[in-house]
Amino acid sequence: MASPLPAVTTAATPTLAPRRHPLARRLSPGGLAAWLVLAIAIVIALFPFFWMLRTAVTPTPEAFSLKPTLLPARYTMENIVRVIVSPTLPFGRYFLNSAIVSLGTTAMVLVAGSWGAYALARLQFKGRRAFGISLLLIQLFPAVLLVIPLFVVFARVGLVNNLFGLVVAYTTFNLPFVVWLLRGYFLSIPAELEDAARIDGCGYLGVLFRVVLPMAAPGLAAVATLAFVNSWNEFFFAYVFINDDARRVLAIGLTAYIDQFRTDYTGLFAMATLTTLPVVLVFVIFQRFLVGGLTAGAVKA
Repeated sequence: MASPLPAVTTAATPTLAPRRHPLARRLSPGGLAAWLVLAIAIVIALFPFFWMLRTAVTPTPEAFSLKPTLLPARYTMENIVRVIVSPTLPFGRYFLNSAIVSLGTTAMVLVAGSWGAYALARLQFKGRRAFGISLLLIQLFPAVLLVIPLFVVFARVGLVNNLFGLVVAYTTFNLPFVVWLLRGYFLSIPAELEDAARIDGCGYLGVLFRVVLPMAAPGLAAVATLAFVNSWNEFFFAYVFINDDARRVLAIGLTAYIDQFRTDYTGLFAMATLTTLPVVLVFVIFQRFLVGGLTAGAVKA
């Protein structure tokens, strides 16, 4: 009698769950709420700039209407042209002064900041750690506390009513943050590359200019952008140190549209729009360096 065949057990075929689209996975209730909050924050942050631009291209009678609309009924470039060609407010001179001060500050910050940051990152000297901590502590004090001492010192050395005086003042305010940020970026660069350059005969300055600075280009672009924007938008020190109308910057020129009894809102917003354009252009060009440069500075302490 033939032996019965062994029973063959078949494994149950697993049922595959339908794959969800990546976008559907992101749009979970929590993710949707996060996107909604982010969208609201973006609208709130951008609305003042939208209203500034809207008022700048709105005819003056409509801008003072008691029932304003989100978009003007008619657009005009009259306000912007009026600001540029105004005989009493030299917009071109103000723009040139702001460019000189901002670019000069940026150049000085990059030179002094890169040297100081490299010294803190690589050189061993007494008081190195205490000096680095002092750079952070300096940021705790408001710059307004230095107005009177700086004004007295600048008046004695002839830097009041001088654009170079503004460059020196802005450099001192931007330098501590720039040095600390670049120090962290330099620490993220492998020290073996610098050792190899020294074996080839480079000194400290040779290593800095030929090896370190080319590799730290994103960090330099980030601090240069921050220094430029801070100098371009600064108001208080420019208002205190500059009294000559021919040496005023754009931030001070904006106050000319505000007097005791009347404010020219269309002219004010038109000039504010023109003042903001260089800052927006700088951010558009260097925004990809800002993220990498600012985050890389926090890699090592």
